[in-house]
Amino acid sequence: MITSIKKRDGRVVPFDEGKIEQAIEKSFMASGSQKTADTARELAALVVATVENDESIPTVPTVEQVQDVVEKVLIEH
Repeated sequence: MITSIKKRDGRVVPFDEGKIEQAIEKSFMASGSQKTADTARELAALVVATVENDESIPTVPTVEQVQDVVEKVLIEH
């Protein structure tokens, strides 16, 4: 389970899945997608599961690592 994330400035802060959900929703709006908040929530959960199961990503992932997974999930779905 992800409990912390390493920010770009090096700080380690509590992990908030809601921020991933918000970023996905913003990408939907920016692209003109009709996808809903429920879809964003489902995709955010998939991102978290992917990060947790990827052995190449450390226990405390970086923002960049999570962002890469978000992009991959959005492209796949």
